[in-house]
Amino acid sequence: MVLCVAESFFPAIIKAAEPPYLTVGTDVSAKYRGAFCEAKIKSAKRLVKAKVTFRPDLSTAEVHDENIKGVLKVGAVVEVKNPDGVYQEATINKLTDASIYTVVFDDGDEKTLRRSSLCLKGARHFAESEVSSGPSCSGGPPPF
Repeated sequence: MVLCVAESFFPAIIKAAEPPYLTVGTDVSAKYRGAFCEAKIKSAKRLVKAKVTFRPDLSTAEVHDENIKGVLKVGAVVEVKNPDGVYQEATINKLTDASIYTVVFDDGDEKTLRRSSLCLKGARHFAESEVSSGPSCSGGPPPF
């Protein structure tokens, strides 16, 4: 079981060790009625945004990942399509995953969630002493 704190209505800011977006088939812990339950990503509507600084003028912009050639990683030097449609060298300052994911829980229930309501399975998000005090579920969403 993995528990994590989520920003319920805000896109997830990607930490350096995490992938910029999650792929179909990835095992996750997904928020369901206040608890995080084991699930698998069934489908994804990908929307990754990057804040970049263009070289050499140091202007900044927020762009969608389809306008980036190169590795999606904070600090990476990539080529970004500018407003004129020309690719220009830039550095990625921040990545934000605003994708919409549909997950399937162990009992077959499905739910559509943002990245901020998902945690990579196996990641540690709470100290052991805090895990027992939070809501939990085993095997899927609790029956109601």
